Amino acid sequence: MSRSVPTALFLALSLSLTACDNGSSSPVPANTPASNGAYTLSLGTNVVSVTEGEGAASISLSVARDQGHTLPITLEAEGLNLADEQDLRWEFQDAQLSDTESSTALLLILDIGVAPLPAASQRQVRVIASDGSNEAIETTVTLNITPTDKPDIYLLAGQSNMVGASEDGAKQSAAGQVDAANSRIFQLNVTGNDQEHFKTAADFTDPAQIAVADPRYPLAVDPLHEGFDTSIEDKLGDRIGLGLQFAKESLPSTTADIYLVPTAWSDTGFCRRDTNLLEGLGWLPTAPPANSAFTGTLLHDRALARLNIVLDETDGIFRGILWHQGEADSDEAACAAAYTTNLQAFVASIRTNAAIDARGSAARGPGANIPLVVGTMSAAVGPFTDTKQQVDNALRTVGSSIPFSDVVLTDDLVPPAFACGDGCIHYGADSYRELGSRYAVKLRAIQQR
Repeated sequence: MSRSVPTALFLALSLSLTACDNGSSSPVPANTPASNGAYTLSLGTNVVSVTEGEGAASISLSVARDQGHTLPITLEAEGLNLADEQDLRWEFQDAQLSDTESSTALLLILDIGVAPLPAASQRQVRVIASDGSNEAIETTVTLNITPTDKPDIYLLAGQSNMVGASEDGAKQSAAGQVDAANSRIFQLNVTGNDQEHFKTAADFTDPAQIAVADPRYPLAVDPLHEGFDTSIEDKLGDRIGLGLQFAKESLPSTTADIYLVPTAWSDTGFCRRDTNLLEGLGWLPTAPPANSAFTGTLLHDRALARLNIVLDETDGIFRGILWHQGEADSDEAACAAAYTTNLQAFVASIRTNAAIDARGSAARGPGANIPLVVGTMSAAVGPFTDTKQQVDNALRTVGSSIPFSDVVLTDDLVPPAFACGDGCIHYGADSYRELGSRYAVKLRAIQQR
């Protein structure tokens, strides 16, 4: 919490508000004055309405002194509890009134926090007046809080388990079914991971190649990484991943719409793969790679470009990164050894270079409080090799290597409880839905830290 508000904001706002709009056309009654026999503190209003991230509320304050009182009066404010102070800033136009001053104003601003607000709510702020001699007096202001309507934006990155590689025919997307679209969940309409759209390195940052113009933001439907087919108002693919279920699980925690940014690509990582479509098809943030076993930056660059399109066009808030990857870095010793370092660099770059949203530049940088959730690799394929175990350990300990991060454990997502797809390297549909729910729970926990 910060209690400093730029003075210029006072010049742009009325400093003598005596009533505010609290959803009623009737005037708000003035607060009952507080007195200690030496002076009296009065507020122009005791109820104000504040929208998260939008403007400020200004409340007039006046002090009436009893005869003979000349001591300076100091004004302070505090939340009734820590929750009341979360992301709230305030400042007095004049925090100390001399014997010739009798009025000032209190400015209240609610910043957009790391976590979306789940509902409209009320908070209370105590205003205290003291002169160092007589008993301090206080009165309370109630804030009616309206959450921002700017959408929540999540980046989906990694390899095939983030793309979604369930068994064929798994999607149940008819109205009322488990994978049906939701009217509050949208996605960037992305182009497919194929050579038709990505012939050269330049295509990975070309807006015309990385996203579809019309419709730009359809309702999210699996497969998320496949383009939306307007002829059927759906997608031809019938496999699912974890992203849509993640968004559905996140809906009760926000009043805003959710926008998903799919950027994953199967069989990719920080390590070179013989199957890579192009040289440099990888997640490293900088080139050339530090080791010849590593690949390049094309997927990092595309993820950032897609994310920034959505941030710029929707005016949304970057709420988190979902990452599921590891198998492609588990075959090469050098890649497994450098996995933590490479993942740190990728996350730091995304957090730093994402377009600035309504949270401001303070929410950008390598350690910015933009949550990262990763998942462990499928445990249904038998014992891990030494290098795969090294990558698995890096994922399990991500919370100690990357700030504002945590891991979803998947050790129990094995047959017969959860059916596998594609030989168990990929999860089955039931597992993906469970994964999506777990990612949402972990992300909320990080946001509340």
